[in-house]
Amino acid sequence: MHSSMTRYTALIIIMSVVFTTIAGRLFFLQVVKGQEYKEQSNNKSIREIPDIAPRGKILDSKGKILATSTQGYMLVYNQTDDNDEVFFTTMSRVFKILDDSGESQQDDFELKINPFKFEFRSDDEETRKNLEIKFKRDRGLNEDIEKSIKNKNKNISDDELKVLVNKELLKISPEDTFKKLVKQYNISSAYSLEQQRRFMIVKDTLKMQSFSGYKPVTVASNIKKETAFKFLQMLNELPGIDVTTQPIRSYPNGNLGSNFIGYISKISSDYEKYTEKGYDVSSDYVGQAGIEGALEDRLKGSKGGRIVKLNKNGRITEELGKREPYPGQTVQLTVNKDVQKAAEASLENTLASLRANPYQMRRSNTSNATRGTAVVVNVNTGAIVAMAQVPRYNPNDFAVPGRLTSEMYSQYFNPDLKQFGKNYIESRGITGNYPGESEDEVLNTLFPVDKSIKNNTTIRKDVYDIYPKPFYNYATQSLIPPGSTFKPMTAIAGLETGVITPDFSVDDEGYFYQGSKKVPFELDGPNGVVNLITAIQKSSNPYFMTVAEKLRNAFGDDILAKYAWKFGLGVDPNSSVKPTTGIEIPEKFGQVYNTVSNKNTYANTYLWKTMSILKNGQDDYGHKVVTVDLYDNSSDSKQTTATKNSIKTLIKDSIKNGKESFDRSKYKELFSQLALEDPNNKKDISSSQMDNLINVIYSITISDANAQLKVPANIENAAIGQGLNQFTPLQMANYVATIANGGTRYKLHLVDQYLDADGKVIEKVNPEIIEKTGVSSANLETVKAGMSAVNEKGTAAAVFSGFPISTAGKTGTASFANQDQVGRTDYAEYIGFAPIDKPQIAVCVVLFDGGQGGVGAASIARDIYSAYFTSNGTISGSTTTGTK
Repeated sequence: MHSSMTRYTALIIIMSVVFTTIAGRLFFLQVVKGQEYKEQSNNKSIREIPDIAPRGKILDSKGKILATSTQGYMLVYNQTDDNDEVFFTTMSRVFKILDDSGESQQDDFELKINPFKFEFRSDDEETRKNLEIKFKRDRGLNEDIEKSIKNKNKNISDDELKVLVNKELLKISPEDTFKKLVKQYNISSAYSLEQQRRFMIVKDTLKMQSFSGYKPVTVASNIKKETAFKFLQMLNELPGIDVTTQPIRSYPNGNLGSNFIGYISKISSDYEKYTEKGYDVSSDYVGQAGIEGALEDRLKGSKGGRIVKLNKNGRITEELGKREPYPGQTVQLTVNKDVQKAAEASLENTLASLRANPYQMRRSNTSNATRGTAVVVNVNTGAIVAMAQVPRYNPNDFAVPGRLTSEMYSQYFNPDLKQFGKNYIESRGITGNYPGESEDEVLNTLFPVDKSIKNNTTIRKDVYDIYPKPFYNYATQSLIPPGSTFKPMTAIAGLETGVITPDFSVDDEGYFYQGSKKVPFELDGPNGVVNLITAIQKSSNPYFMTVAEKLRNAFGDDILAKYAWKFGLGVDPNSSVKPTTGIEIPEKFGQVYNTVSNKNTYANTYLWKTMSILKNGQDDYGHKVVTVDLYDNSSDSKQTTATKNSIKTLIKDSIKNGKESFDRSKYKELFSQLALEDPNNKKDISSSQMDNLINVIYSITISDANAQLKVPANIENAAIGQGLNQFTPLQMANYVATIANGGTRYKLHLVDQYLDADGKVIEKVNPEIIEKTGVSSANLETVKAGMSAVNEKGTAAAVFSGFPISTAGKTGTASFANQDQVGRTDYAEYIGFAPIDKPQIAVCVVLFDGGQGGVGAASIARDIYSAYFTSNGTISGSTTTGTK
């Protein structure tokens, strides 16, 4: 007992000594030295200076540089209390030296002058409004507004307050915003407006960056070596100014491949996401669009930093610690730069020739042939060899802040569609297509003011896809009718199902009867008796519509889609298959005609038609109907919104399911309910008005829309590439590649491999099979023979005459409803592959408003073949055709 007490007492004494020592040390640290440490932690003379990591390179398939980071000199300003007192004097001298040296101040400040305006990098007006609100909130312009609203309504909820404040913030003009910031940053009005803004850029950057610590402000990026040395010699005279180096993103080939390479830009959305990933949203740039955007996480690298001590003039006197930046991964693409360059040059030359000679083709006016795309695929791997387009942009314009001028900004993000539209209408005499309407009325039809934007009177929509858009990837985003390029697919379905054989023939008299309606094909004319091969060669519409008729009679309306889905032309809407080609960058994915998609398309189209008729109070035949507004309204209650949605769903169900599902009592119940709930709709709908209202809806949904779902013309039109069929050029390229290689559809990919900073392979992207179609080789060989005949003696023979490589293809001329009225003309299309015996590459070319595919589109394909086979040594010298 005595022994245990002794041990216990000893333990108590030891613990007491330990805790006394710890307590003493804590007292020393927190009380005696606490103030010193507190001062040091708040000491603005100790800074962390970030070191930006060099962004990973983007290379072509042969290692040629498409994007890289070069070392550039950068002028920075470190703020301290001492040099802040002479800020305006110092900066005035800095600006003069920059100007005298031909340098530009770094300027990605969205508030502009002369005239006052905001320039936010988005072509979407709602996004620009949200960015404007954030801009003003970040600078505290919301604070006085919030106080004023709260004083008037102390019980207002946070959500209501935010809505009201945002509404008031948008009322603050750019000029008033500028004046508020001039006052906030204590900038004297004695300076010129331009000088005020130059000071404001630096002051504003200091404020924005202060949220994440005190960092140097970049005054000028990528300055010349001589300018850097000039500043280095004057550092003692310019408190806070220093010269350092930074990696600058560079695209040595300018706009080459910009549609898939992308660009880098200031962070303008998803701020929380980027903050969580360690980005400084006030200053860091990130990949936008293309490979730069899709592979941002691989390309960005790891940021470094230095903990430094500054003297009173903002000069670094001591480096306390350092973390080295680590470069991003290098991305090597499958794209061949030489083929890409040739494709882009051929597109530009061919489109220019079409514009210069707008009436060289029958039934076409190609004066607006301003857009086109070409996709080249390795048929044995799914690798993208080239993805070219016109128009493009130069990603260098965005790599250095301030390089993007206001004129360039407007061209890229906010084009003047009003002026463009007027020029377009006048140059093409389009007012003649709209009897009795003025030019302004036609303008409002083709380029209407965007009503989805509240209080908007200036922003217009390009509803008929007329304006050339450099940031739009025409290869991956455009859904277009394939026209006759779809006919090989119809041939495959016919052969595989056994409804035709290669010898099956039709007497093509230049027309086809759809029911009792005679449909003429004036452009193609009569082709006489054709079998499968000559039908492909001559592009006979009656032949393939006859095949569709046989398919429908034997197997129903979905049989054509069943085979098209195997080739990547859409996916079964009832399946869980992801609609994608597999490409690494964002894409749309088109669909072939099928009954489910057809119902959904008609349901949406005729819902809008029904809503428009009810709002206008008159149907297509001039019959009056009680006015009902089913459009969404910001003032709608939750119950009103729910009732409107129930009516819309009922209308769509009627269109899809026909008269058996048309529930008059349900319509009456919902419209009566809406009349009671919605102050914006009529309160007193009489019994006769209600009956008339429901009859009009029945006429639209059942007699018109639903009746059209079941007509044979749907699959007949689809068989020649019209109707519901719409695909991206990327899908079409993969479809023809699948035919060429014998029926294996590969996942498309732009990336060949990922490398580390030392050039060592991190990951190789191997070919991946999506589906083996199972189509018999005999049937594919028959279709290939037809496509070979196209280039030898058919619709593309003039272009491919004398070409040293054997090629196969299919031309296409695709139209869409009311294209002539709006001043547009056919899509010129061409798909093909080469060589015939052992195919290596497949191509798809589409020229918007390009006329017939056998002219310009086919000549571009030939130029691509020439570049590719010259590049790999199969042929020597140039065999390009030029323009047609």
